[in-house]
Amino acid sequence: MLILATISDMKRLALVMNLASGETSVMPVRAEFMDPTIRGRAQCRPFGITWNASELYIVNNRQLLVFDKNFTFLRISPTRLQVNTHQLCYNNQRVWAASPWINSLVGVPENASGSAVEFDIRKQVIHDYDSGEGSEEEDIYHFNSLLWAEGSLFVAAHGRGGPSFINQYDAETFRLLSVRDEDVGGHIHGLACHEGELFWLSTATNEIRSDAGYCRPLSRSGYARGFAVTSRYFVVAISEYLKRGLRHCGDSWIQLIDRQNDQLISELLLKDAGSVNDLRILDEYDFAHCVSPFNTPAG
Repeated sequence: MLILATISDMKRLALVMNLASGETSVMPVRAEFMDPTIRGRAQCRPFGITWNASELYIVNNRQLLVFDKNFTFLRISPTRLQVNTHQLCYNNQRVWAASPWINSLVGVPENASGSAVEFDIRKQVIHDYDSGEGSEEEDIYHFNSLLWAEGSLFVAAHGRGGPSFINQYDAETFRLLSVRDEDVGGHIHGLACHEGELFWLSTATNEIRSDAGYCRPLSRSGYARGFAVTSRYFVVAISEYLKRGLRHCGDSWIQLIDRQNDQLISELLLKDAGSVNDLRILDEYDFAHCVSPFNTPAG
């Protein structure tokens, strides 16, 4: 299994890792990925990952970085995103970015000649995207994760001091269908949907949970963020729990968990990687992404 994980050490944008062999290759940070105008947080902060049939996208604060099938850097999208943008997902010829500082999802067209749109989650309206600067003070619920699956759009809210919850919308109309706010845990990250069951990470309680009552404690303490799901495995990233200013330091781990027996199969140490921000499976169908594999499927 090949995975791609964005990390925080300010030297490496992301790691491509073979979980079977441990072989790892690096996507380096380039000078143009650093933004000296950002204060109080990392000037290079790669987070969400998604792709279409030919290009891979990684968000880095205000930048949407574009790479080819060989992970070679191509360009920066002309659409200016927001500081602290989180997860990405590809749907209907757009790259959608979860933007906690403006309580919205921003949809960037894959065709550079198109215009970006914004789904305002609190007002439940879609309008043209205004790239004016959001702020941390406006981040009410910390909407951080999104997933199109089985005819719905799911959006997860960390809660930012309040309770976590998950909104479900109609995938086409963006009409709100339901809100899951019971037994979701706390400070949640990541969403996956397999055979009608919705899974996520309850980071505050260090667990994998589902809306069918599944609850599995993780075997390593830390900050669980980065989640992928196949028909057989959970893949979870766990980072050292550090204050924001130190998250470029420390170690992280990638755990492979067998869903059939809940057993930990393997754990890969990412030495001095800093915090893992997000991860995707590259060569198998990932029910936490619901986009065709970027690489030739394994097997």
